Amino acid sequence: MCGIAGIVGLDPKTSRELIQGMTDSLSHRGPDAVGFFIDYKVAFGQRRLSIIDLSTGANQPFFDITKRYAIIFNGEIYNYQEVREQLNYSWQTKSDTEVILAAFIKWGKDCLSHLNGMFAFAIWDSIETELFIARDRLGVKPLYYYMQDDLFVFSSEVRSILRTGLVSKKVCTNAIVSYLAGLAVKTPYSIIENIFQLLPGEYAFLKKGKLDRHYYWRIDNAKKSEPSILSLAETVKKTRLLFEAAIKSRMVADVPVGAFLSGGIDSSAIVALMSKFSQRPVETFSIIFENKEFDESVYARKIADKYSTKHTELLLSPTDLIDSMHEYIAAMDTPTVDGINSYMVSKLVAATGIKVAVSGLGGDELFVGYPGFTRWKQIKQYNALHDNPFFRSFVSALNKRVKSRAVKKVKAWKDNKQGALKAFYETNRGIFLEDEIRELLEVDKEADLSQWMDLNGSNIRHYPTYSQYSVAELTGYTLDVLLKDSDQMSMAWGLEVREPFFDYHLVEFILSVPDKYKYSRKTPKSLFVKAMGDLLPDEIVYRPKKGFAFPWDSWLRGELKDYCESKIQNLSNRDLFNKASVLDLWKRFLTHDRRVKWMHVWSLVILEGWLTVNEI
Repeated sequence: MCGIAGIVGLDPKTSRELIQGMTDSLSHRGPDAVGFFIDYKVAFGQRRLSIIDLSTGANQPFFDITKRYAIIFNGEIYNYQEVREQLNYSWQTKSDTEVILAAFIKWGKDCLSHLNGMFAFAIWDSIETELFIARDRLGVKPLYYYMQDDLFVFSSEVRSILRTGLVSKKVCTNAIVSYLAGLAVKTPYSIIENIFQLLPGEYAFLKKGKLDRHYYWRIDNAKKSEPSILSLAETVKKTRLLFEAAIKSRMVADVPVGAFLSGGIDSSAIVALMSKFSQRPVETFSIIFENKEFDESVYARKIADKYSTKHTELLLSPTDLIDSMHEYIAAMDTPTVDGINSYMVSKLVAATGIKVAVSGLGGDELFVGYPGFTRWKQIKQYNALHDNPFFRSFVSALNKRVKSRAVKKVKAWKDNKQGALKAFYETNRGIFLEDEIRELLEVDKEADLSQWMDLNGSNIRHYPTYSQYSVAELTGYTLDVLLKDSDQMSMAWGLEVREPFFDYHLVEFILSVPDKYKYSRKTPKSLFVKAMGDLLPDEIVYRPKKGFAFPWDSWLRGELKDYCESKIQNLSNRDLFNKASVLDLWKRFLTHDRRVKWMHVWSLVILEGWLTVNEI
């Protein structure tokens, strides 16, 4: 995994200094090597974190033997060895980078259908003077770009593009609305005006100032969304085989591979299978707290003991968090509320010398792990209520009388004109609701930004009900918050995180599985639990679900109170915000108003911190 940057459209003298600055700003993503390619109208820069083929010959930018093609690549191709066997090519290295380049030389854009991995890469064809860029199917790896006339700038991070000085540091107001509504700026936008993201499953050619973008894979059309006709026993067996294959492929590396272990179903299953396939004890890592309400160490230890892992417990206190706050915000490429979790565990794991860790991210999204799944099924059954005048009048009256956030969300769903899944998902996942955003900002809520995936489209309606919600998660909160956090916060410490639940073969199959196989009131994630068999002890499967969470509610009113108060005060003084509304929100939180959650406050604190650090 690495950091990549590029400029197309400037003369070599100008681009040389700019690409060096862009690449320097990515040094945390690749501490092992740095390289540049500068030619007429193109400049590439790359910072390398060496994972596969540690030799200097695999450093980037990497060239084919004719020097016609140059590539820079961020990510891992998990099936690179299989793809390599299909290519008749004069190999210079054993790297997956060279496999991508060789595949492109043979198949062109169709090389993407052969690749299974997490990736963002760029290839320059010096004869055609043409750029090819691509991003992995589920958007695990980021790729941002800015385009104006004949100038095209791209990078793994927004800050790298800003480093050029070619883009104005102007915050996109719509992006702020998006951030407040759902804890993140929605794909394909960024928090800075005119900087965008290449979409998941998308590629593009750039030639003569024209960017020609296309999909090579879309989640709403995966395998044409045909429902599975397998029996339950066959479905369980195939789920196990696909997950085992995903784990095996993510253990391929020329450095040790560890695992995050919370003691939950997903991380426990990963550790169990890694132990099965590893010839030495797996290195596992857990965050522990002094506050036993949030501490899950007893469950993590059970799995560590069961599979004889080399287990490390990393104690995290409020003091550690406070002491790390400035460096955390400084490491943040874009504002994120959940990212501190990933940041702290990555910091502690990287300090042990581990360069690769496997994460259980994505298990909830595929295997009905959130309450939103069952809520959506219920909503579908009673969706006619959305337009029922008596129901709408009743909800409006109830909202005026009952001071409840749940009632307020029902009203927001009722008022949402988007319809069906889109309306429900945005309300269910929403943090600040539309009327709350209007109160906080000195501008009206503008047009919705999330137009790239039509959640109400016919392709998604063809999926089973639970899979419909999976698509909403995988193209919404998971993409814009969880995957973004996993990437930017682990890369802040030069740690590569691999997520087997995002293997596209597994995703395509699970989306086709009928609802009746996925959900049981008695057993959480019943299909996945059945597939894992006796690998998961009952005390792990049936324990209370906590998730990877910190005791924010008490910390924000206690140890972090002064820090938060300072940031809230500064944010309230910005022209974009209504001072009285921002300060009132903070006051209501301190007085335990049940309608104001810690996440409301923390999202504002993080936003102000990010704006300050980036001098915006």
